[in-house]
Amino acid sequence: MRRVLLRLVAVTLGFVGALLLAEVAVRSVLPPPERVRIVASNHAERLRQENEQPTTLRGKNSVDDDSTGGHLYFHTPTGMRLRANTRAVIENHRLGGLDVEIQTNSLGYRNRELGPKERPRILFLGDSITVQDYLPEQQTIVRRVEALSAATDEPLETVNAGVGAVGLATELAILQETGFATDPDAIALNWYLNDVQASAGVQLVEPEGLLAQSRLAELLLASIAGLEPNRRRSDLSTIPPEIDAQWRAELEARLPSRPGNVATDPRAFNQRVKDLVFDWGSAWADGAWTRMTPLFVEMKRQADLRGLPLFIVAFPVREQVVATRVRDYPQRRLREIADALGVPMLDLLPILRQKYRREHRPLYFDWCHPSPLGSEVIAAAILEFLQREL
Repeated sequence: MRRVLLRLVAVTLGFVGALLLAEVAVRSVLPPPERVRIVASNHAERLRQENEQPTTLRGKNSVDDDSTGGHLYFHTPTGMRLRANTRAVIENHRLGGLDVEIQTNSLGYRNRELGPKERPRILFLGDSITVQDYLPEQQTIVRRVEALSAATDEPLETVNAGVGAVGLATELAILQETGFATDPDAIALNWYLNDVQASAGVQLVEPEGLLAQSRLAELLLASIAGLEPNRRRSDLSTIPPEIDAQWRAELEARLPSRPGNVATDPRAFNQRVKDLVFDWGSAWADGAWTRMTPLFVEMKRQADLRGLPLFIVAFPVREQVVATRVRDYPQRRLREIADALGVPMLDLLPILRQKYRREHRPLYFDWCHPSPLGSEVIAAAILEFLQREL
């Protein structure tokens, strides 16, 4: 009996030792495993129904105000989308005061229907800064890049998959659902400072209890997550109030602030960051980067699986452009991630700051949406960047 017990103890110790060695090996050799999971959606059926029922909408001031009872934007299980095969006319748009027509294709993109490729095709992912529903299509950044490229030796075809009021998680879902189906030659992620915004359909996989401390458990869990959809997950669909409070407390401790001129007073700029932590101010909180990093990793992994280059274009906020001192903490954090992943990144902040200091003309309609002049400057910078990197 004693011999059996000793043997059992030896086997147990050997097993535990093997697990410890495996844990050390995983932590020493392998990067942290991707823990992002995208919930399956019925987007194919949704697109079929939308394309069988073309819709025309007409409203005043914004896409949310129409007289027909329909909406151009709507919620899906994986986040906000544009309705496919829809023509929307917005009169006197609240940004810029223009009459704008928006036409979506069979994928729900503000883009013409895609045919056979004749030039390298670049898929643009982003939010309202990318879709630019406040400008005629030919004045949007994505279409300007294509038009400018036509006059060069390396013409491009650009595809606008932008959707207003979404973040990085929803953009990843769009890439998976319909983006890869466009047969792109490269993916351009237009990142903005509030892209920590969540999507109900994109989740982080987390082990429970003591397993949460094990990198090996993380690796094993991530490998089987797709086979066990009912396993407990940390849902990114909301930023819990306690997390929001943590971010605010962090910024309060780290950023001395006071009322004043945001452009000339660094402490007044800090106050603006804290006032808008629910939007672009979140990019100054370390916790926001903890939540976004796995999404960047997953997007790069998905692009690599298909042999596609991924590029990041970092869009600043107006307050950063007009400030007398450079306030680029979010861009520096993003650069660290891009460099670690081997992803080329274009930081638009120095380009727009230089333009503003040279001409002092308005580059924005509000704190984030570029004016026609701002869009022109940005499109030229993006084209130069893409042609250089491609």
